[in-house]
Amino acid sequence: MTETSSIGTVVSDSECPTFERVRVKLKAGCDLKPGALVKIPTDRTDGGLLIGRVQGAHEWNPNEQPDAVGVRDTLNIPRNYPREEDSTTIYRVAEVELIEELIEGETRAPETLPNAGADVFAADVEEIVHSLGLAEPGSPCLMIGHTATGTKTEIRLKREIIQRHLFICGTTGSGKSYSMGVVAEELVDQGLPIVFIDTQDEYSAIVEKLGGQVLTPGKDFTLRISSLTEQEVLDLVPTDSDLHKNMIGIAYNELWDELKAKKRTRFLVADLVDRIRTIGPRVTNSTSSVDLAARRTAILERMDIFGDGEDRANWPKLMTPCLAIKCKHLTMNRLQTVATAVLRELQNLRLDGFIPPYVAVVDEAHLFVPDGDGSPCKQIIREGVRIGRHHGICMVLLTQSPVDIDKRAIRQCNTRMVFALEPDQLDAIRGVKADASEEMLRALPKMPRGTCVLSGTYESIKHAIPVRIRQRKHKESEGGKAPPIFEEMANKWLNPSRRI
Repeated sequence: MTETSSIGTVVSDSECPTFERVRVKLKAGCDLKPGALVKIPTDRTDGGLLIGRVQGAHEWNPNEQPDAVGVRDTLNIPRNYPREEDSTTIYRVAEVELIEELIEGETRAPETLPNAGADVFAADVEEIVHSLGLAEPGSPCLMIGHTATGTKTEIRLKREIIQRHLFICGTTGSGKSYSMGVVAEELVDQGLPIVFIDTQDEYSAIVEKLGGQVLTPGKDFTLRISSLTEQEVLDLVPTDSDLHKNMIGIAYNELWDELKAKKRTRFLVADLVDRIRTIGPRVTNSTSSVDLAARRTAILERMDIFGDGEDRANWPKLMTPCLAIKCKHLTMNRLQTVATAVLRELQNLRLDGFIPPYVAVVDEAHLFVPDGDGSPCKQIIREGVRIGRHHGICMVLLTQSPVDIDKRAIRQCNTRMVFALEPDQLDAIRGVKADASEEMLRALPKMPRGTCVLSGTYESIKHAIPVRIRQRKHKESEGGKAPPIFEEMANKWLNPSRRI
């Protein structure tokens, strides 16, 4: 069968064809997978094409109806009927959703009613590129893989999609971190710096392969507390006292006003503690309360990420071409602090024009922007996805648990890569799955590892499509591998001569 051969025929029944969908009687030997794109020529004089996406299919075989099978089984009669290609009663029908109409190279929503009896063909590469809104051949792009169904087509995303943010979700081992490494390769090739908040040491290897650095906060760099907002500082101080928070807030705002007025170039935790002791008597007559507020604020000095300013992170140098901030061994409280401080400092510097546009990658994002509950990091990530597009701040959020992540944050990520998920997790992404069908999402666990459903808004990826992520260009760049526990057991713990 050649590429131009018809794979089926539009059939008519009481429900189809319509402007939204058709049913296609497939020719014998022609198979279609969910998500594959097909084309249906119209009777328009300009030679228009309707592009459809396969949702599912079924076979009709009267010889295999329950009563017929029952008779055969009872009488021990072997099957004795023609195969599909020789039969007049056996056939398969595909359900096809119409998604685009192509007219002289332009696309629009389907407006031409398909004709029953029209031949159906597999869409070719050019038609798939136009229908999905991919980058044109030869233009700058992010090449992340190829279609997993239908005519094999390279998925070359327009590089501008990263400015509208990216959301990647999937169970452990489904390929989401690997795919982020592929995206990172493409972004570094485009010269865009990347900063990973790396919670599981997933990205150290790929960052080093790309020529970047892997740094430990508090050891390799520090941040200034003045990079945080008043509320973010209050979230870090271990106190529930409104009086304490009032004193800390007043002290912080006074120092911040001096910073804006250029009366000082920075302020540190020690400066904040001193200012609390200075303004405290104006707020309360209780010297013990002032002292307690100051001492609880001073606890922040133990967080080694807040330095004296001399070893402050040189972001333009550190973030290019990419940077992994190693957070694997941090406690949850310290992890939240590091992520908040890093993202806030980067955002402030970018808004002031001191650093170039960048991509911030937040792994295990449900820990930082949880659904419902607050977290110290929630505000800065929400700001990043809300205002980032206008300021050259690009966010990538990854999670294995979309049911636990803030839905407002992921809705503003206009491009989504959905890998295999458990049924309860699939329910959680209904608001962001765009036009991905239930059949397409349910099929993901059965597809090869590294296959996702790529979806988005009309500006990023017009229609959801199953995608096979390409191999990374840099070999041995995977991180976060599980240790070989059985080899360790055999070589150490079950070997008496090697026990400690």
